Amino acid sequence: LRPRSEGSIAVPESLNLLDRDPISFGGDPAFFRGQDVLVTGAAGTIGSALVRALRHAGVSVRGVDRRSADDVDLQGDLCDAAFLKTVLTGQSIIFHAAALKHVDRAELDPDLAWSVNRDLVRQICTARPLGSRLLFVSTDKAAFPLGVMGQSKREAEEIVQSSGSQGTALVVRFPNILGSSDSVLPVWVNQLALGQPLTLTDPKATRWFLTESEAIDLLLAVCARGKSGGVYVPQLGEPVSMNALLQRFLAANERPQHPVEITGLRPGEKQHEVLFEHPPGSSSEIFGVGL
Repeated sequence: LRPRSEGSIAVPESLNLLDRDPISFGGDPAFFRGQDVLVTGAAGTIGSALVRALRHAGVSVRGVDRRSADDVDLQGDLCDAAFLKTVLTGQSIIFHAAALKHVDRAELDPDLAWSVNRDLVRQICTARPLGSRLLFVSTDKAAFPLGVMGQSKREAEEIVQSSGSQGTALVVRFPNILGSSDSVLPVWVNQLALGQPLTLTDPKATRWFLTESEAIDLLLAVCARGKSGGVYVPQLGEPVSMNALLQRFLAANERPQHPVEITGLRPGEKQHEVLFEHPPGSSSEIFGVGL
């Protein structure tokens, strides 16, 4: 990701904030040429980036979302059975990235979270074409889930893992995607631009992060080379201190003394996320990815 500025606030390179080298999982969008690919959640950060990467490589891909956006070819509600059947027809590769991803919203509206994050996944597993390849984008919050979002995603993982009779079924567990529309970085950029204190839930909290380009590389690698039934998780070493991340962000903007407000963990949030139920995860056939 290249540095850019929003107003007077610099958005530093993601890897500078993470203080590590880039990770390559060996994904290749050209692998999917000659196949019909569907990407759900194409108005979101990951879905739209995946559509663009595949399209740039000459892949026949359609993006679907309930919202209108540049990378959305089919707009509608996937929870509607008739619409879902229409968009799945003829698809040989399905990347299911659509979800209710906000922990706090899932706690406030659990019925919606279960409907989108679990029940829709079950419908896709049942309705997808026989022999198709399905990759489900899950979250590290599914490991020892605490709140509704993590619990609904964990049950969805199990549904996908048991759907191999329809075709290859894969799960990728994402950590946080730094700079995505629902991540902390845009919040801090906006708060700094407005002269507001930067909010931090817990100075001792830690998280794992991928950049957007690393996340797309991971999805492409797992979908191409993963084995059915696997839950694939990036091996990222030590987690990132959220306080250290915030201090790097302020230093990059030459505002080291800017005020910080500690807000406390919200319902459903953990102080420390985990990626695996059984650390550090056994190695898979994909470099840098565990099972």
